Amino acid sequence: MTELLKIENLNKSFGALEVLKGIDLTVEKGETVVILGSSGSGKSTLLRCVNFMEIPTSGRIAIAGKPVGTERSRASGRIQVDYRESELIGIRATVGMVFQHFNLFPHMTAFGNVMEGPRTVLKLPRGECEARAETYLSKVGLADKMHSYPAHLSGGQQQRVAIARALAMEPQLMLFDEATSALDPELVGEVLQTIRSLADEGMTMLIVTHELGFAYSVASKVLFLSDGVILEQGAPDDVLVRPKQQRTRDFLRGHATYKLPDLAIT
Repeated sequence: MTELLKIENLNKSFGALEVLKGIDLTVEKGETVVILGSSGSGKSTLLRCVNFMEIPTSGRIAIAGKPVGTERSRASGRIQVDYRESELIGIRATVGMVFQHFNLFPHMTAFGNVMEGPRTVLKLPRGECEARAETYLSKVGLADKMHSYPAHLSGGQQQRVAIARALAMEPQLMLFDEATSALDPELVGEVLQTIRSLADEGMTMLIVTHELGFAYSVASKVLFLSDGVILEQGAPDDVLVRPKQQRTRDFLRGHATYKLPDLAIT
C-alpha cells in the first residue's frame, strides 16, 4: 500500500490549553480510519489540523510523501515550521472536509453549490465544473435534486450535497467530522450509506463519528482518542470488541445500544 498521510508528534494548543499531545499516525491509500472519543478528546481538532484549518503548534504532517511547511531553526535552537498560505490553499484543495453542519450557500442550487469549488478555487472551465457537479450529485444519489435550493432539501439531502461538493474537488483524502450528528435519526442512514459507498470504492478517509456499528462495519482501522492522545488503535475487532484500555471500555459502555459480535466490554 502507499502511504498517503503521515502525522509525527503533532501537538496543538490554544493558549495554555493542550488539545493534541504528540499524535503519531500513518494512513495508507484506500484506508478508512475511524476516530472515536468523548467530547473534548481532540477528534475535531485533529481533523482540522490535517487540512490546516488549524495550524499545528508543533510536529509535522506529510501528505502523499510531501511534508507540509518549511522547517527553520530559531535562535533558541527550537525547530519551527512555517506555512505559506498559498501552500495551504493547495492542501485544502486535495483534502476534502465535511462538517456536522452543511454550510451550503442558501442562494445557490445544489448544482451551484457543487460547482463553486472547482470554479473559484481550481479555476476550471465552466463546462468541466458543470460536468463535475452532475457526476458527483449523481454519485450521492441526488441527480433529481440538482436544481433544488437547500431550503427545499431534507437535512440528509443537504449533507449529501455537502459530500458531493467536497468530492467535486477530487481530493486525495476525505475528512468527515461527525457528519450525521446534526441529522434527525431517520436521515442518518442515507448519509452513512453514501460514506460507506466511498469506502467501498477505495476513497481514503478519516471519519469522526459516534455511530459505532457503522464504525465497526466500515473501518479498516479504529483510533480511540482520550485527552489529546491516541489511547488505543487497531482493527475494529481489537478496539471495539476486545479493547485493552479501561477508558475505551468505559466509552463503549456508554454506547451500549450498538450491536457488535462477541462484545467483550464487561
